[in-house]
Amino acid sequence: MKYTLLACALMMMAMIACKKTTTEPAPQTNNNITGFTWTENGGAVITADSAYWTTGAWGTGIRAFKGAGFSNYFEINWATQNNTSVGAKTLTVGSDFTFLQGASTYTNPSVQTLNVTAFASDKLSGNCTVAVSGGTINTLVCTFSNLPQK
Repeated sequence: MKYTLLACALMMMAMIACKKTTTEPAPQTNNNITGFTWTENGGAVITADSAYWTTGAWGTGIRAFKGAGFSNYFEINWATQNNTSVGAKTLTVGSDFTFLQGASTYTNPSVQTLNVTAFASDKLSGNCTVAVSGGTINTLVCTFSNLPQK
């Protein structure tokens, strides 16, 4: 009987010693945040529901949407197809920057600049501060990070 109890005790100790330990996984941070944000006249930051960059015979550009239809829609274009090199891009008057918000259409009344700050793995990042006319907004500050191509 002593040997049976001793054997059972040893087996239980072996099972306890071999018990798997569960550890919580370390929180993961996303250093590849993707998106398009903007502010209107220095107000709160607004985040687009969808954003991407595109290119064609007309040049290179960004499209960003928030809400249904054209409730908030950006179309930003600059010259030359596949023009994704890091640096300043010229936004010509009236046709390269359009922001639709409800019934209002905002465009740039003077030449403005968009900055491409990074381009890697077909992802485009950058920013622009654009003076606009067409409604109650005077300035739009836009930032885009790791936008995919469509």
